[in-house]
Amino acid sequence: MQFADIIGNGELKQRLAQMVDDDRLSHAILLTESGDWGGVAIATALAQYVNCEHPHDGDSCGECNSCHKYSKLIHPDLHYVFPVSSSKDLSEAEKKAPISDYFVKDFRELLLYDKYFGEQTLYEAIGLEGKSGIIGVNEARRIFEKLSLKSFEGKYKTMVIYLPEKMNQEAANKLLKLLEEPPAGTLFILVSHAPEKILSTIRSRCQMIQLMPLSREERKAAGKGTQSNPEFQELLTGIIKAGLGKALADTIPIWEALAEMGREKQKDFCIYSENYIRKLYMAASAMDSIAEYDTSEEAAIRELAPKIKPAFYERAFNAFETAIASVESNVNAKLTFCNLCNILYTSL
Repeated sequence: MQFADIIGNGELKQRLAQMVDDDRLSHAILLTESGDWGGVAIATALAQYVNCEHPHDGDSCGECNSCHKYSKLIHPDLHYVFPVSSSKDLSEAEKKAPISDYFVKDFRELLLYDKYFGEQTLYEAIGLEGKSGIIGVNEARRIFEKLSLKSFEGKYKTMVIYLPEKMNQEAANKLLKLLEEPPAGTLFILVSHAPEKILSTIRSRCQMIQLMPLSREERKAAGKGTQSNPEFQELLTGIIKAGLGKALADTIPIWEALAEMGREKQKDFCIYSENYIRKLYMAASAMDSIAEYDTSEEAAIRELAPKIKPAFYERAFNAFETAIASVESNVNAKLTFCNLCNILYTSL
């Protein structure tokens, strides 16, 4: 995975490459993000860059033996750790002490499919069935085992730890010892959504780098929140129909369902809804040629558009922008989506 494969954070990617070129890269990097901004992908691209045989122009070559293995996420010196829990797909012995290795195949497939996945998407991909994961002491022991060996092929062994704030106390203490006395040729890249929850002693031993969120255009280019989505369409049209029918009680199960979603999915819903509302406006304004209807959405859009007041569109768009900002700021989800539904309801 090359830096060029990742949308957004252009200046940051250049800075990381320059740090490697100038031999100023710390043995421990802490990338911080607030959601699905591509942190794991950037960590992987950095790992590929440091082991590339012929890097140039601020990126790995993409052609050497090392790059070919990194492109498939199968390089023997690339390791991933992430929160896990017991799953029905594990053996009875594995269920007692689950670690990332038991789920890493699904993790790799997810990263290759979606470079910008978030926490809830990860849990769905590895089959945790509504549970949240942790990084426990058995995981920490496994990290020790892996890093006690010399690198197989590359200059660096790279340990990418996704959501280190999910480490329990014992695991965090063991990781701290590794960071204090890192094995030679080891690079730690931590990707956190809540760095304030990580032990301060771990943070102090890492070079902290803040990622930037994807812009609206970048999220569209990355395919985040704009495609046809039957679940999102049903929720949004449910709010609109409740407003048109003056059935306020019908919005309650909708905002409750939205509040239960993960933050990344909540943002995707808002972005999808903004795009859907644009299509409603286009239909109402007889601008079908530029509306870009999806076939699964067109019938509902044509049905609803003539019934909606012109003042609705601007208020709705502003309401979704406010909701996105609230989600990113960790505002109470029930308050956020109850307020959103009320604004949409009263605007119809």
